[in-house]
Amino acid sequence: MAIQPLFAPGAHADKTHIVYADDGLKRESSAPCQLNCPAGIDIPSYIALVGHGRYDEAIELIRQDNPFPWVCGLVCTNPCEAWCQRRYLDKPLAIKDIKGLAAKMAIERGAGYRIPQAKNKYQEKVAVIGSGPAGLTAAYFLAWEGYQVTVFEALPKAGGLMIAGIPEFRLPRYVVEREIEAIKAMGVEILVDTPVGQDLTLDQLRAQGYGAFFLGVGAWRGIKLGIQGEEEYPQVVSALQFLKDVSMGMKIKPADRVAIVGGGNAAVDAARTCVRLGCSSVSVIYRRSRSEMPAHFEEIIQMAEEGIHVHQLTIPARVHGSYCKVDSLECLMATLGEPDESGRRRPVPVEGSEYKMPVGAIIAAIGQTTNLADYPGLGDIELTKKGTVHVRVPSQLTNIPDVFAGGDAVTGPATVVQAIGAGKRAAYSIHAFLRGQPLPTKFIPRPRDMVAPIRMPYQEKSFVQRQENPLIDLDRRMHTFDRVEMGLDEAAARLEARRCMRCDICERCGKCVEICRDKIGVSAISFHHAGESSLILKDYVHGLPHCIGCGSCVNVCPTGALQMEEEGDQRILLMSGTIINRVKLQHCEKCGTLFAPMGLVRNVGEVLVNAGYQSFQHLCPDCRRENFAAKLPGQKAEPFPGSAG
Repeated sequence: MAIQPLFAPGAHADKTHIVYADDGLKRESSAPCQLNCPAGIDIPSYIALVGHGRYDEAIELIRQDNPFPWVCGLVCTNPCEAWCQRRYLDKPLAIKDIKGLAAKMAIERGAGYRIPQAKNKYQEKVAVIGSGPAGLTAAYFLAWEGYQVTVFEALPKAGGLMIAGIPEFRLPRYVVEREIEAIKAMGVEILVDTPVGQDLTLDQLRAQGYGAFFLGVGAWRGIKLGIQGEEEYPQVVSALQFLKDVSMGMKIKPADRVAIVGGGNAAVDAARTCVRLGCSSVSVIYRRSRSEMPAHFEEIIQMAEEGIHVHQLTIPARVHGSYCKVDSLECLMATLGEPDESGRRRPVPVEGSEYKMPVGAIIAAIGQTTNLADYPGLGDIELTKKGTVHVRVPSQLTNIPDVFAGGDAVTGPATVVQAIGAGKRAAYSIHAFLRGQPLPTKFIPRPRDMVAPIRMPYQEKSFVQRQENPLIDLDRRMHTFDRVEMGLDEAAARLEARRCMRCDICERCGKCVEICRDKIGVSAISFHHAGESSLILKDYVHGLPHCIGCGSCVNVCPTGALQMEEEGDQRILLMSGTIINRVKLQHCEKCGTLFAPMGLVRNVGEVLVNAGYQSFQHLCPDCRRENFAAKLPGQKAEPFPGSAG
């Protein structure tokens, strides 16, 4: 049954541009943050819920797309923020930090996550290989659909990279454990110390009744540096192996002086871990400039604060040592040449620039790949040239009809939220496969809820500043594995939520601008270009003196983003909840009724006079009709109250 949307379109909006479906929700999201979230989370709605102080509802909404809101609230690389339209006004919203506060409030101060009930109860069993973010996400959504799901994990703890890769100072273990417990509460069985692919094969699991499989085995094999001496010394290790050993309790510094080769998140994590283990000198070797490092910008800044030096435009050439111990790393200086296949300028060694860097250990962090060749029991899985699993996009289906895959095993080393998005897509595809339906060919982000905006004046909306995430003391950071980012407190998160422009409501189509400028001739509302194909109302001030309060913009708005209300002797114009203007209403000189803003009255009067009609600027419509009728032949007009007659 059709219902009225929360944001009703204007009465004269173009019917072909109405964006609401029969259930009252928008057919597709228009918010750039949601469109660029790998998990497709309805970001504006949960931010509004946080702003209203409704944390449990915010988390419940997030978990419709992502079972790890607290994990992502701490370690997400927030690609959504790079698309936040607020950045054209000042700075983007702290979306990641708002999510983290909501999760903390729900778990630590509330009743914890609400466990969703299964939508159905199916007999088919699904096996998930790997308990990283991709595998556990797939398990979560499959259990929610109603399947019996078993997760097989080779390590002694579930969590994959979240437990064995990301350091504790970024992601405390209790956060991961709490969110995994919520998945297990849905009936998901997790078997640790149970690798699949050697002694236990997919064929054996098929014989046990499993009807479909998801491979979330990660990319645990570090790529070699490919330089002389690398294989001769045990002090040359991969970053992922080093981080896994530390996570599993081996908190021993690899050497007093350490070089980490690479510029990604794993390299930065390894370097910062070495500082906490007591290494006196930690250097990052990167073949391009620091501005081109693919690691998260915030992590690079924090790394610099912790005394880690980046040797830019430096290429490792050879490992030197004696008696099975590393003495130094020979390096070459480089310049940037022509762009390579990635679009970045290729580093070119400078002849004769060799020098030796004294180090006792070298950590290679130049990339990872899968080690599927060690697990023949997974079947004849088709791989890409890079050694990752080849899948069809977006269904995540491999070349084997009942096997799907996602996460780092498919993309190579990526992010937690990318793995979550892949796990969700795969779960929906597995559901379609088991039900004999066509596999999805497109996933369209759609708002999960339509939350009323936070009402506020434009002065506050325009000038409230971004709330920054506070860090613990630097000395404590460098000597402990305590969590570095303290997170926003409740007051700061709610204030930050008020900065949201609510791009989920406004389509930024420009209809309001056109009618105000071209039909009314006022130009009181003006959008500015935000990127190549988007608009934003970032100037709430300069158009206000011109606004006559006619409401024409409200009438043509196809999304209801523009609203008009009357409050006392004022007419209020709102844009996505923000009060952008207040116009004083005019009293009728005959009956005293408040009927229209003076600017509108004058505008209409001028139009009437120019058209040859008599203008009654100070009369309400009813009195105007009476006065006009009184001037007809045989009628007599009544005098205005207080007039001479």
